[in-house]
Amino acid sequence: MLNWLKNLVSKSSTPAEVAAQLTLSDRRIAKMPGLPSTLVYDQMELDSMVQTALQVKKLGVLAAPAELVPANNSARAARILEFVQRAFERMEGSVEQVLYAAMDAFAKGWSVQELVFSTDADGVWLDAVRPKNASLFGLNMDSFGRLDGLHLQFPGEPEQDLPKEKFVIYRYRTSPAMPKGRSDLEAARTHWQAKRGLIEGWRVHLERFASPTMLGRFDRTVSADETDSLFRSLSQLANSGAMVFPKEFEVSAIGGDTTASTGFIDAIDFHNREIARCILGQTLTTDEGRRVGSLALGKVHLQVMLLQMASLRKELADSVVTEQVIRPLVELNFGPGDIPRYRFSETQLDAFALGAL
Repeated sequence: MLNWLKNLVSKSSTPAEVAAQLTLSDRRIAKMPGLPSTLVYDQMELDSMVQTALQVKKLGVLAAPAELVPANNSARAARILEFVQRAFERMEGSVEQVLYAAMDAFAKGWSVQELVFSTDADGVWLDAVRPKNASLFGLNMDSFGRLDGLHLQFPGEPEQDLPKEKFVIYRYRTSPAMPKGRSDLEAARTHWQAKRGLIEGWRVHLERFASPTMLGRFDRTVSADETDSLFRSLSQLANSGAMVFPKEFEVSAIGGDTTASTGFIDAIDFHNREIARCILGQTLTTDEGRRVGSLALGKVHLQVMLLQMASLRKELADSVVTEQVIRPLVELNFGPGDIPRYRFSETQLDAFALGAL
């Protein structure tokens, strides 16, 4: 095997990749516009726990300060860095907004933004990075899983094949089976559906049992007019503070037991925690913590989330900003080489992470 590889490398051409990753069927599916379960994911984002967890994750990524770092100590690298800083100052919006839009992939699996350029006497400038509806796009991929471009199918208009260099594409948690990325909401979907069923069941339960049904008993000797008067009084009891009736009547209540709701509340809390776990990797940063020692547990859970945030920051800084925003801007104006890097400065929330209160 080693001799075969040496012979291959010694040839004039660079050895090519030989193990295909995607079948023709996989590539056709990737090319089809649309996201898996798009409508369901849109509905899930309206859920309070889903919305909160996604927002915490996005803002957690952007919480650390960031900076542009020159490629090296050369004068050319310094000049390129200054140009990129000026370009970002002129650009519509900010780099943070670009990253925030890219993180829509947490919910949808992937995100698409278009680079909008303009030219003047000083060079090529980046005017804006505009978010697009990823459900209108498909991926043009080769058999080895490499992205060749985008396929746009806008309703009522001809299909288009578009160059990938014109777009900022962030695919979250990709795999050979999921080239468009995998949404955090995929794992949370079962818990969200169960939670919806529980909330509806709880609503029906409250309508039936939360307000007691008043029961009036009377002797057979009581006249019909008196029983009708008691019935009207009991029917209006919810809107009155008191009532009187003769001793021949006996009044009691059926239902009104609020303790039966505890099971619904506990089940809904459980599914909320699992939704948070699917999105954030832990629960106590979004949960009030009812157990003794929840502060100590909260510190551990926060550390878990900080590890996740650090990894996401590096991935987004490198793959989104440096490679897909800064690199094309620099190469259009200066040619290849000396690409500045966008880098987050990792910080810790000392009060919790280190236990300093």
